[in-house]
Amino acid sequence: MKSIKIFFLATVAIVAGLFTACSDDDFKAGPEVDGAQVYFPENVTTQHSISDDVSSIAIPVKRIAKDEALTVAVLASDESGLFTIPSSVSFAAGKETSELLITFDRTKLEDGKEYPLSFLINDEDNTTPYGNRSLDIIVAPWPWVKLGTGKFRDDYLCSMFNGGNPEIEVTIHEHKSKKGIYMIEEMYGWPFLTEFFKGSQEEIESQVKLTYTPVNITIDCSDPTKVVMPRQFTGIIDGDPAYGNYEIAMSTGGEGTLVNGVITFPQEALAFVCGAGSLKANKSGLFRILLPGAELTDYTLSAVYDGMKVSADGETASAVINFTYGADVTNIRYVLVENELTEAETATLVAAIADGSAENINELQDFTVGGEKVSAEAVLPGAGTYTVVALPLDKAQKPVSGEASAASFYFPGIGGTSVPNDIAGSLYKVSAYPDAAAYVSKYPDYSSAVYEITGTEMKKIKTYFNKTSIIDNIEIQTGGLTLQDVVDKYGKELNADAMEELATTGKHWDIMINLTPGASYTLVVEATNNYGKKKLIVCEPFVTDIPPYTGELIIGKYGMSYAASAEDTFENVFEVIPTVGSNTEFFVKDFAVEDGTQWYATYDSAKSTLTMSGVQLGREDNGNLLGKFTEALTPNQTRGYGIFSFATEESEGSDPIVLTIDPASKQVSALTTDVEVPVADFTVNKIVGALAAYYADGTTITKQSGTTSAASAAKVQGVRTKIPFSSVRVPAHIGKSLDSRGLQMNATFVRNSDNTNHGVRTLSVKTAKCEPLPKQIGRRADFKIRENLPVLK
Repeated sequence: MKSIKIFFLATVAIVAGLFTACSDDDFKAGPEVDGAQVYFPENVTTQHSISDDVSSIAIPVKRIAKDEALTVAVLASDESGLFTIPSSVSFAAGKETSELLITFDRTKLEDGKEYPLSFLINDEDNTTPYGNRSLDIIVAPWPWVKLGTGKFRDDYLCSMFNGGNPEIEVTIHEHKSKKGIYMIEEMYGWPFLTEFFKGSQEEIESQVKLTYTPVNITIDCSDPTKVVMPRQFTGIIDGDPAYGNYEIAMSTGGEGTLVNGVITFPQEALAFVCGAGSLKANKSGLFRILLPGAELTDYTLSAVYDGMKVSADGETASAVINFTYGADVTNIRYVLVENELTEAETATLVAAIADGSAENINELQDFTVGGEKVSAEAVLPGAGTYTVVALPLDKAQKPVSGEASAASFYFPGIGGTSVPNDIAGSLYKVSAYPDAAAYVSKYPDYSSAVYEITGTEMKKIKTYFNKTSIIDNIEIQTGGLTLQDVVDKYGKELNADAMEELATTGKHWDIMINLTPGASYTLVVEATNNYGKKKLIVCEPFVTDIPPYTGELIIGKYGMSYAASAEDTFENVFEVIPTVGSNTEFFVKDFAVEDGTQWYATYDSAKSTLTMSGVQLGREDNGNLLGKFTEALTPNQTRGYGIFSFATEESEGSDPIVLTIDPASKQVSALTTDVEVPVADFTVNKIVGALAAYYADGTTITKQSGTTSAASAAKVQGVRTKIPFSSVRVPAHIGKSLDSRGLQMNATFVRNSDNTNHGVRTLSVKTAKCEPLPKQIGRRADFKIRENLPVLK
């Protein structure tokens, strides 16, 4: 059973409502109450959706004193006059519960109309100020038409718990009068929960501490292109009151789609909401609902240039295009055009292929449905850049525009040659880059850096710039994305002016500003030259300077050591970095674990202390992150670690970290709180080891030479499985606040300009189905992901 919650304290903008907090007033005892104390329960249902075969509703009524039989008067309000409501409710002797039975003729109630009813217990001698004497309910004839059985695949609950993406059968209804509004019966009920946790209801309730109240989920598909998931209760209740009710919601702008009976939402478009906060859901984009009768089809298509094929007589040269297609594709229609297309030009051409108005449309002969791969050759007029745009055909032989594929390539032609990709990049201090001399005073080296890109005959360049600690551990930071994936998703493409500068001067440079002082950054560049050669490079890391500083606290690197035993010693190098314009506010980098994290810290000269509050740079909105698992150790995020700080034996690990400052030398000299860095395995619900442990009694801290961070990649020491401390100090249920920090780092640039476009003309070329070109032995990618944090065994 999986019971450690994986909680990501991400800031999610949720559609429809936010939590509000309140504080209790001082408690004052109320008056004593006599009588039976009859009341309506707090949890009584107030919204009644009734189906066609329902003719009564039972309203529960309770009392405190239950020894004797009792009848109390009830007043009722019914504006419609269609409901028969008793004038009293009776309790049998010894019974604390009774019911007020309301009857009606279902055929006289109008579908979709709401009927309000109000009740008042009219017996002051037997009511109580501590219970509900009155009750208002709404009766609404069941507005749903049963469609049948569909399927639901989840990607919501796995945001909180380690689990998969189970798919179960569900009963689905559509609103009678509001077409496109669907209701899924008990979508997150016990059939789903038992499949998700791979355990029985009893095991889930006892071990995971979850219960379920039957609740139906509604989805608004009235606009199939903008499907809305209203914020609503899932029926799942956490036994930990800090989490409480689980709600599902949609992030702002996260509308989904309904296509061919299949409801989907974009990645991270949904949200998990509970009493502790909110987090992103649908992180893998797998959330899906299949309406009854919906058929899953695979019309995916990918077109890739494979190379040049020369005829046996050496007279003609053909471009070979490899198509990879889905199981339901019945054929492929495609065109070839000169030059590379913009997104707008590609979209226009896709529409023209779909409606048949495009010129020179080609279609494969002897196409094999389900064949997965096929190649085609096209005789091209000569060397140059070309683009292939292709659409799959569905089972009705109609083009599927939503699955179009386009690929640009350089074709050398007979006798032509391709030039190697010579892209290169570097980072410099602004003060050390001659061309940036005019910017030195405005953009200091502690918060700015120059990047320079060089290369010849380049067609397209994308850059990705981020902290070295993120790039060096990109798969762990992203939950499995490669560096190429991240560049594709978050990279910034150089505009036309930048490309012209590169072509005419041999280089392009710009200044990145608003960087973190004393932090290591890395530039990644992906470039495609005019000959179709693509290359991805990772530049050498660069460290920003620290700000000017005149304070008394000694900044720079400190060595921290704790000898747990004669054979087992923990060692750490952390750095105290000043903030701009302050002699009391600092950052402490790499404390306890050398992973690039910077913690806010405050120096108190009177107390001779430097205190870390638990707030991390870049994650300020998350508040105190001490006492939480904040970082992943594996790409699948099944293991993680966090820093726990204990000021007392009763602490839960979230106390501020306090360092002692020597009054004479003004150097950090000692640790006053106990610090542990446990490692949790979320698949087995256990603390499996530790990265470090530093205790006030026995930890030594000494000043090291040097004042700036090394440019090498951040590292994490190995996990110790025989830890010299008891992990029982770590609470059993811990919120995990790991998130993909700053992947989309919108660095501010000093120099900017716009893009340009060009026209489109399709080519009339001879095409034919062919065999794919033979592959070169040992072909490999042009880049290599740097070493990750150690993956635990």
